[in-house]
Amino acid sequence: MKTTKIMVALVMVACVFATAVYADASDADPASAPEMYFWAYENGQWVAYPGSGYYAGEAIADSDLNFTWGSDTYYGTTLSGADFTYQYQSGGVTYTNINPFYGKIATVNNSSDFTIYRYANGNWNPISSDSGLSVMGFYRPYSDYNLQTANIAFVPNDVVSPNPLPTTGLATVETVTATSDYEVTFNVNDQTYVGYGSDCAIAFKDAMIRNGVPYTVNLNVISNGVINNSYYGEVTQIGNQAKTTTYNAVYNSNTNTTSVTATYGYFALYDANETMSNFMLGFISPLSFAPLTGNEFYLEYDDFTYSWTEAGNTTGNYP
Repeated sequence: MKTTKIMVALVMVACVFATAVYADASDADPASAPEMYFWAYENGQWVAYPGSGYYAGEAIADSDLNFTWGSDTYYGTTLSGADFTYQYQSGGVTYTNINPFYGKIATVNNSSDFTIYRYANGNWNPISSDSGLSVMGFYRPYSDYNLQTANIAFVPNDVVSPNPLPTTGLATVETVTATSDYEVTFNVNDQTYVGYGSDCAIAFKDAMIRNGVPYTVNLNVISNGVINNSYYGEVTQIGNQAKTTTYNAVYNSNTNTTSVTATYGYFALYDANETMSNFMLGFISPLSFAPLTGNEFYLEYDDFTYSWTEAGNTTGNYP
């Protein structure tokens, strides 16, 4: 656990527009988790609580900030902000998925009356401005990531405005470079491509661009106000192959029913051991300290069919 507090005196409003100066403390070696600062307003000044982690959810748990985890309900299941993944059952099978409420915070310094801000591109903005996001667990201190930040502040709503947030003594965002720490290998149709990124979806995009291969990968981190826990990092096109869905619908006038068969074409993702991955590329990282790690993958185009019966003549619903 971190024991260091970094005190930054409350400065006048004009300083909000000053150029940011970064602390050396967060210039971490890529072999170890970088440091993030969690800012709390205490006794008229901002206090930074350092914590290390790939995600903000890990880093805040590593800090000495006085906080409690929150919870929320997802498809009838109550999930804690402390957990990166959760399990659910479907058809008698237990599955593991990413918790979309990872990093949900209930109280800071025994108060629930606050707004969460993040520092990025020289500005402090509430995380709710990021497509309505309400949790801070998935923010990462990496330059190639959409939700990048190394500084998160819990701004009390009852503090008289203006309440300028610090612009000096901030932790830095790690610059992602084309080095072995960020290297990921992709094997596709007997071809091998190498890319670089803080997660494997970003590295896949980089690999395709480097090799001039047409591609489509889902890099939307947020979906409808929560983390895109099912599709962030899904590959839907490589070269001239793409994810497809085709239907065959046949109407039976004797039973007044329509039999529908759907065929889904998709890219199956396998790890270096050629075991099918349980998670999309976006939640896997080549960095050894991330919750889910991997640096080599196989992508194979596959398909499966699914059939069902509908009442009436519904053939017009299927082109």
